[in-house]
Amino acid sequence: MTLAARPRPGARHRDDPVRRVPRHRRLPGVDPRTARLTFESGLLGLVAGVIVVAPWTREGYLLLLDWVAGPHQAITPGLYGLDPAALDALPYRLVTHAVRRVVGAGATSWLVILCYFPVAASGVSALAGGGRWRRHSAALFACCNPFVVERIQAGHVAFLLSVALLSWLLASAVRARRRDRWFAARPAGWYAMAMAVGPHAAWLGGAGLLAVALLPRPRLKDLGRTAVVIAAAGCIYAYALAVVLSAILTVRVGGSDLEVYAPHAGPGGMFATLVSLRGFWRGGADSSPQVGLGLVPAAVMLAAALAGLARLCRREPVTGLPLAVLAVAGLLLGAGIHGPLAGAYRAAFDVVPLFVAMREQQKWVALTMLAYAVGIGVTVELLAAACRAARPAGIRLTAAGALVAVAGVYAVLAPSLAWGLGGSVKVSQYPESWYAADDIMGAGSEAVLFLPWHEYQPFGFTGSRTVATPAGAFFRRPVLASDAVELGPVRTNSVSRRTAYVQRLVAAGGAGGFGRLIAPLGVRYVVLARDREAEEYDWLAAQKDLRRVLRTRQLDVYRVEASGTGRVVASRAGGYDDAVALAARGALGSEAMLEDGPATGRPPSAASGGAHRRSSTSWQVAPGTPGWVVIPEEWSPGWRAGELPTRRTVAGTVAVEAGPGAVTVRYEPWRALRLGLLASLVSLVVLLVAGLVEHRRDLSRWWAAPGPPHEPRVRRPRRAATARRRERRPGPAPGGTDGSGAAGRR
Repeated sequence: MTLAARPRPGARHRDDPVRRVPRHRRLPGVDPRTARLTFESGLLGLVAGVIVVAPWTREGYLLLLDWVAGPHQAITPGLYGLDPAALDALPYRLVTHAVRRVVGAGATSWLVILCYFPVAASGVSALAGGGRWRRHSAALFACCNPFVVERIQAGHVAFLLSVALLSWLLASAVRARRRDRWFAARPAGWYAMAMAVGPHAAWLGGAGLLAVALLPRPRLKDLGRTAVVIAAAGCIYAYALAVVLSAILTVRVGGSDLEVYAPHAGPGGMFATLVSLRGFWRGGADSSPQVGLGLVPAAVMLAAALAGLARLCRREPVTGLPLAVLAVAGLLLGAGIHGPLAGAYRAAFDVVPLFVAMREQQKWVALTMLAYAVGIGVTVELLAAACRAARPAGIRLTAAGALVAVAGVYAVLAPSLAWGLGGSVKVSQYPESWYAADDIMGAGSEAVLFLPWHEYQPFGFTGSRTVATPAGAFFRRPVLASDAVELGPVRTNSVSRRTAYVQRLVAAGGAGGFGRLIAPLGVRYVVLARDREAEEYDWLAAQKDLRRVLRTRQLDVYRVEASGTGRVVASRAGGYDDAVALAARGALGSEAMLEDGPATGRPPSAASGGAHRRSSTSWQVAPGTPGWVVIPEEWSPGWRAGELPTRRTVAGTVAVEAGPGAVTVRYEPWRALRLGLLASLVSLVVLLVAGLVEHRRDLSRWWAAPGPPHEPRVRRPRRAATARRRERRPGPAPGGTDGSGAAGRR
């Protein structure tokens, strides 16, 4: 007896015709054609990126205003909570360092920039939707616009990469709203990745999610889903909680920063500058290019964007309305303290937690840039459709002229971006004297003090472009360099006592005993770059405790003969002025200078040494004479030596009174920060896996669900010539004949 399976109710027979239809007919979002077009846009962005970074792939290092590279670029101390200026985007910094270890610092410097272009192009394509004309035009504009040019020139690579991820966030948020569910893993994953790359994405992405949830006509499910997405993505900042709870030092930001980092108004005024996607705060400085976008191309760009957004608001309000609002919000908030929302912006800066991340107000224009890209894509698609042969000749000519005008915008912008920002930025070759200095100093835990004392300065090997001082990326030894931005009323945002101490010494021309005074900082060498201001540091040659070991046309190297770290045994009570006066008359030894005392031992002391670095967050002090030990680290209450109390020296380093036995000094906040960083990475991985599972489930449903019944196809009548040609063609061989090959197989 043969058993036959009973068909399920409503099931189709395997021989019944089943037609697969595009995803949007059932579950919006998964469509093979849509995926293919998104992939094509990503390839287009990759090609555009290759055209930009191609000259930077040569031998050398890419040095930009805030983006430098060198042969010995190490992981930032901020990963351990030791650098207040590098506590943000720790997952991104960790991944970037891993890439640097694999492909080298030189390749990493342009590879990360290259990543922006395919990610942004594919994300904007997914957000724009539509056909090739719309998607590819939008993707190309996201790659080639004044905002991107200025940010690459400034070296804001992480920020640009976070903006690229925001395009995917907006696309997935729109898709989640159409699906009408309480939770969507993909928006949370994109949001978390964007925040892991740059802290500004928290505010930019939050604004985007809020716009998608509220427009048009918010529903309770939309608001609930958005709240869950924000909460889930916020787990990426678990390490920030450790920073707060451990009282780790962070940068100091005040109201003056709003003035310094306010957008720069171009010749046409603030509104015209922002509308044309410009306004970087450096204005006409050497590291801020003047993109050649005249009045007519800017007007065409604006008109195309507005027309496309208006059409999108009518045809696809779920996408169009949020983008239109974000475009306006980007301009209003981008104007910052010089716009109509100046009072509200200042109040938010003073009151809202973490809003200080948006001190550079023009970064809000990133939202406008993404909206422009989609709007221009919609306009190009409309104009391309109007150029078809079925349209009247007048409409076709007008549409063709408009297309040429839009293409002219791309043509005007491309030279400022292509081939290394129009050839204005080339890879740099460090001088041979720098390599000679590194060979002389070698490796070691004792630091190098780099002069001139500026965070940003031009060098001859950068073509006189101002860049962040690259000494820390070049030399093998730890480098102590200035972290002072020196911008008008904001001289520095640093809270480092060590750099403030050096700043006072440099301003005083070494104070008569420069080597002895910087010895407690663990400095063994002083390097002076002679590209500029060399004459202002002539006092170095007069210091008795410095010995010049290298003199070249590009730099000088001095060895510090004094020592002031490890088991110094004795201590003095006194402040900065006391230390300078003692050093000037040769009465200062290696003893620890403590502002509040106590004074112990017999100064001046000649003892030192016995301390070596075990890791980035711990030091081992060998057994020796009991007394004071100086550790050359930035003082923080987090430095602990077991039950022994730590003290701050006048130089801003760590001092501990130890017995004759061995002592281990550890930076205790690293334990909590390590757990927080691990929790952040785990949460990011969980969200990414959940997003992949969600995407896989959608694909499974798409393949499993049958399409609707066949619909009659309406065909155009054949032309007479075509019909006659088909009648003359021989028909296919009938089944089972020699022509089909089936006869021999029967």
